[in-house]
Amino acid sequence: MNINELFENFQKNGLTNKLSGELIVKGNSIVYTFDLNKNVEEIEAPSDDDEQECSFEAISPEELLLEAYTEDSEKLQEFLDENEEIDNWTFSEPETSETIISFRIF
Repeated sequence: MNINELFENFQKNGLTNKLSGELIVKGNSIVYTFDLNKNVEEIEAPSDDDEQECSFEAISPEELLLEAYTEDSEKLQEFLDENEEIDNWTFSEPETSETIISFRIF
C-alpha cells in the first residue's frame, strides 16, 4: 500500500472525521497537524451574576497539544494494526510550537 492508498483508507473508513487534528498528504508522507487556535472550542467564563460556583483546573497549551497528539496517534496506530499495516509505516517524533503539534507518517 502506498501513501495515497493509506490516506484514502483513512478517509474511506471515517478516521479523518474522528481525529482532533488534520491529515494531509505531503510528498511521500502523511502530515498530522493539530492547531489549538483552530481546533479548541472557546470556553466562556461564567459571569459574575451566576450563582453557581465553577471550579476547574486550567490546562496548559502544552498539555492540550500532548493530549490531542496522544489520542489521535493511538487512533491511527489502532487503525493500522487492525488492517495489518502497522509494521509498514513509521511515525516521526512530534514537533511542537506554541499552539501546534505535528508529526509524519511515512
